[in-house]
Amino acid sequence: MQLECNRTVICGKIAKLGVLRYTPAGVAVIEFTVNHESRQKEAGVVRQIILDVLAVALGPLALTIAGFKLDSMVKLTGFLNRKSYMSAQLVLHTEHIELI
Repeated sequence: MQLECNRTVICGKIAKLGVLRYTPAGVAVIEFTVNHESRQKEAGVVRQIILDVLAVALGPLALTIAGFKLDSMVKLTGFLNRKSYMSAQLVLHTEHIELI
């Protein structure tokens, strides 16, 4: 049984911005990294959270992100998947992004 629950929302600053490229089918693709810092409460204790999220965007959204500057604060919404069939590294496939 497959579940369709795979939704991620995270805010942070753009720490790395890859080169805009195109697939053989002509679809724009860009990879980028978002640095997230926050304080989260877990089991009654506040924890400092610092992490980097590898993200990718395709199509018109890739063109939009290619125009962003490093250190831009953004809110991403998308789903998680492996980077490739042979890699267990997670990548956030961005479906929506907004400057914050």
